[in-house]
Amino acid sequence: MPDEPLKPFPTRAETYPERDGKDIAQSLAQAGLATIPIIGGPINELLLLVLTPSLERRRNEWLKDLADVVEELQKRIKGFDPKNLSENESFVSATIQATRIAASTHKNEKREMLRNALLNIAVGKGPNEELQQIFLNAIDAFTCSHVKVLDFLWRQHTIIAESSRDSREPLSNYGHAIKIAIPDLAKEASLVQPIMNDLNLRGFSVVSGPRDAYPRNPAITNFGIEFLHFIKEPQK
Repeated sequence: MPDEPLKPFPTRAETYPERDGKDIAQSLAQAGLATIPIIGGPINELLLLVLTPSLERRRNEWLKDLADVVEELQKRIKGFDPKNLSENESFVSATIQATRIAASTHKNEKREMLRNALLNIAVGKGPNEELQQIFLNAIDAFTCSHVKVLDFLWRQHTIIAESSRDSREPLSNYGHAIKIAIPDLAKEASLVQPIMNDLNLRGFSVVSGPRDAYPRNPAITNFGIEFLHFIKEPQK
């Protein structure tokens, strides 16, 4: 019986190898789980059964994201050679840091931020190396709601103008404005204060809490704007 013809991979993201059960121990070691003091085999088996599938899935999803970054670079940069990335130490360091962060989250939005950050670094639109590290750490520390609130503070007037609220309804403070602008947080009012505290303490915004009078112009710092540019896909 003749061999079936090889089916070419339509994208680079589909060409990476899948690991089998023999790599489980290595996966745990790479995730730092091997350093956890554990007494007894049953707990070891529990970790293998519960954590390994998620680690493998996250690894595979992130490898696809990295492959997408390479393909996007090939589209954007004429004559781009992926091998050149190995000589870009800033990109390599950022990729290692981003990979650790990707392994610790199940949020697609965070992986998208990491992907965009690496793409910006690769095309030369990222900040200096120290800021890259600070911003990548912020992606790790922030929730997706942090980024939504920061984006609102940046584009507050546009977002409010595009909302479906009654234009005659007064907005007395940022808590009220965020409730209108980000419906997902309307039922999570207790989260708004710590989120705004985080953004303010890290120097991303000038608004300290939901009781601050709305609007402030500007409500976001240049540092915060630079972070948002860093996690957004660069313009073609």
